Amino acid sequence: MGEKNYIDKIIDKMKSADLSKEFIEEFLMKVEQVRQGETGIAVWDEVGDLDPKEDEIDLNEIQSKYPASKESLSKLVIIKLNGGLGTSMGLSKAKSLIPIKDGLSFLKIIANQVLYLREKYSVEIPLLLMDSYNTQDDSQLELESSGLRQNFPTSFLQHKVPRILQTDFSPIQTKDPKNDWCPPGHGDIYFTLVETGILDQLLESGYEVAFLSNGDNLGATVDSSIVSYFLKSGLDFAMEMTPKTLADKKGGAIYRKTRDGKFLHYELLETAQVPKEFEHEFTGMGKFRTFSTNNLWINLKSLKERWNQGNFRLSLIVNPKEVDGQNVLQLETAMGSAVGNFSKFRGIIIPRDRFAPVKKTEDYLVRRSDAYQLNEDYSLTMSLTRKKMGLGEPVVSLDDNFYKKIQDFDKRFPFLPSLYACESLEVKGDWLFDLDITIKGRVVFENTTSSQIKVSSLGKILFDNESIKK
Repeated sequence: MGEKNYIDKIIDKMKSADLSKEFIEEFLMKVEQVRQGETGIAVWDEVGDLDPKEDEIDLNEIQSKYPASKESLSKLVIIKLNGGLGTSMGLSKAKSLIPIKDGLSFLKIIANQVLYLREKYSVEIPLLLMDSYNTQDDSQLELESSGLRQNFPTSFLQHKVPRILQTDFSPIQTKDPKNDWCPPGHGDIYFTLVETGILDQLLESGYEVAFLSNGDNLGATVDSSIVSYFLKSGLDFAMEMTPKTLADKKGGAIYRKTRDGKFLHYELLETAQVPKEFEHEFTGMGKFRTFSTNNLWINLKSLKERWNQGNFRLSLIVNPKEVDGQNVLQLETAMGSAVGNFSKFRGIIIPRDRFAPVKKTEDYLVRRSDAYQLNEDYSLTMSLTRKKMGLGEPVVSLDDNFYKKIQDFDKRFPFLPSLYACESLEVKGDWLFDLDITIKGRVVFENTTSSQIKVSSLGKILFDNESIKK
């Protein structure tokens, strides 16, 4: 017999990992799309603007017209994406397990958010985590220790897919088998909810609305007014969007897909799908005024009905990578791209407070500092002091050579600077923040030497609109 083709190799590899026949077929469809020339890159002429009157609604309007309702909240389930290891920050465990505020981990705070809602409204709102193979065990132990109890399992497992070679689409084989695999993107959530039977269980138990968000975004708490609005308006899908700032160049955006002047459907545009020649337009502040926070609201009945119709479509993201010296492709989907399957959509314009993710150590510093506060409902929001000063998100830049990994960050920040009045902070070179300091306005620390410099050696604790160069 001749050598197996790429299809047989993919099937064998995925079967060996106990992945289902249906999921394998789903992945092979994506591979075939790529083989036929699909790049995932959007056709820019088809990227149309949203209509602010028809497609968007401000959260303030929702809160003024749709009061909290125990009946509405009794139909809600909260789902958090918890598959990330935080490898870009040098972590080898779930990012959600590291301390973020007041000594509490992301997961402890999320559990407290749910417990607060349950007590306030006397409603048993379930919390589900979409875990990965790498995060499930530790995360479940963390949740159990938080006192969260419910009838539903608190976890379901995200799939994994093989990385494929750019040359012949065969699955990669590396010295460490873990490197052969990658997550399929958070768009996997829909397939997994259906395949595990969780979607049916939720519907049978009377749950109609799911609030989906990233586990590293502690601003994404349940707003009871949104639940009431979503149900009373008969929406299928809603995406929380927030106005862009200079710190948001890579955020995805919802757009109207049009062809020959005709509206086809809504789409989510991610950075990896933007043609190179239009990247400046995508990252700018003109055409895309808002960006997706990945806080989603989805009608579970609508999801079930649309799924049963077949051809539930998610935009393909083709992500080229190099692994062990081999050029590979990672095939991913984003959960926000499910918007293309539904006609009853609204973008909810929210304040920045509902978007406080931690993707890099810069974010970690900002959230842990006094620029942000943990509230009674365990939401993490910008501090009241900062808001009263009329300041937005602090723009922080830390030298990748010394601060990119969390271990290096922790060594150099035994004391966290006060950032409540900081507009921007830039740290170049190796600095040790070895005492409590306050940073106001725009401040730059630049170390041009080959040795670490202690901030205490500067002989001051207040830095106000200045640049320090050594």
